[in-house]
Amino acid sequence: MTFEILALPALAVASMFGLVLAMPRRSPAHRIVSDIEGRVRGAQALTERVVDARDLGKLRSKFLQAGWYEATPAGLLARSGAFAGAGLLGAVALDWLLHPNTMIGGGIILAFVAGGAHLPFSQLNGAVKKRKSAISAALPDLLDTLGSTVRAGLAMNAALVHSANAVTGPLAEELKGMLSEIRHGRSRVDALRALGERVQNDELTQVVRAMVQAERLGANLSSVLLGLSSEARERRVLRAEELAASLPVKMVLPMALFMLPALFVMIFGAVAADYYTR
Repeated sequence: MTFEILALPALAVASMFGLVLAMPRRSPAHRIVSDIEGRVRGAQALTERVVDARDLGKLRSKFLQAGWYEATPAGLLARSGAFAGAGLLGAVALDWLLHPNTMIGGGIILAFVAGGAHLPFSQLNGAVKKRKSAISAALPDLLDTLGSTVRAGLAMNAALVHSANAVTGPLAEELKGMLSEIRHGRSRVDALRALGERVQNDELTQVVRAMVQAERLGANLSSVLLGLSSEARERRVLRAEELAASLPVKMVLPMALFMLPALFVMIFGAVAADYYTR
């Protein structure tokens, strides 16, 4: 009886000790990852307090349009602050090199700081514009391939897979992402709509709407794709003509800055040299 009384507490202590030993320990790598995740969550919470929710939504939408899928508003704001600080240091250093004994003006400092703070947003807008232009340029070829494969008898999903492998660039990446969503159980109509909302390209949005409507109404999809392809090619030709028509206007400033001074030197330089050598 005495042995049983002593054995019960010993068994309980041994069981507790075994449970403690059996608990998984956090490795140093796990602790580092947890610390980074905690800091990211803290930065995101601080960003949500400082920036309006609508502005955060617009930033996230621009990240998707630019293809910056891993970017966050907190990271962009941090880069903006870092570039603003670099602009401030650059303005002070420039003033110290040019005018060591004078203080730089507040307007120049403000211009450098504002330019540095705006630089990440300018890069984002440039990435969005470049990606949309690449998608618009590749869209006619995609529609031609898609229409040809559908007319050849392939199903729509198989035609999309073949077309995604035939094109390159951002449009191919978006198509592969859409096909991945379809393979994971999302309907083709919803995946197409998500593609249009994610890219925010007018021409691609028009194509998505026409395809969704044709699929709902049971129309001949190959004829619809053929008409969309011809319209996309006409828009591309018109865009090229617009760019060609805008070149003379864009050439005015380079001509005024570089060609006219050289022309004046060639015309009046000889006259001035002859005048001063007499």
